[in-house]
Amino acid sequence: MVRPDDDLADADIDNLLFRAGFSTADEVSNLSGRGVGMDVVRNEIQSLGGRVSMQSEPGKGTSVTISLPLTLAVLEGMVVRVADQTLIVPTLSLREMLQPGQASVHTLCDGDRVLALNDELVPIINLGAALGYRTDPVCLGQQSLLLIEDDSGRRSALAVDAIAEQREVVIKGLEQSYQSISGIAAATILGNGRIALIIDTDQVIALPGRMGAAEPPAPGATGDVVNA
Repeated sequence: MVRPDDDLADADIDNLLFRAGFSTADEVSNLSGRGVGMDVVRNEIQSLGGRVSMQSEPGKGTSVTISLPLTLAVLEGMVVRVADQTLIVPTLSLREMLQPGQASVHTLCDGDRVLALNDELVPIINLGAALGYRTDPVCLGQQSLLLIEDDSGRRSALAVDAIAEQREVVIKGLEQSYQSISGIAAATILGNGRIALIIDTDQVIALPGRMGAAEPPAPGATGDVVNA
């Protein structure tokens, strides 16, 4: 679960408790020690559109915070468009939105794109590429960016084609009728009868190859090279 060269922050160490297979028990019994517990808690809470986070300070104690929608069947979300698909980004993890031309985008020496915001470099995730909707490069100068934050406080910016509206949606689970999908928490049915997938922002941040392909910014957009 942890490579020898991994440099884990305190929040990353706390989140190990949510990893499947991780156990603090000295011995395995019929009831405990099998590494199945907190990962189930997180999965169930996320399936309801909620979040769970943990903070621990040696010698003082541990706090576990659970956030759930007021109505478990209803989620507040931002409706976005990606590669002719309609998706829902939960507002629970949403911190800020930037329209095309508002973002200060930079290119790292390895080709990855980042957003410069409040003296912080935030990685940009091409949402269409991360979910497999597109393989062609996109021009970030024409994309809207949604700043999201995961349970450990890490920030990323989702690049989408357009932001449509904010609305409440009724959550429909996928696992019982279909299967679990990486990066997707659930689905909903819009007023026009179309199905829209609800994004699991924590999983999208962790997806491999999440940066996706990106062309240089459009004329007039910022595209400075930043040394890593």
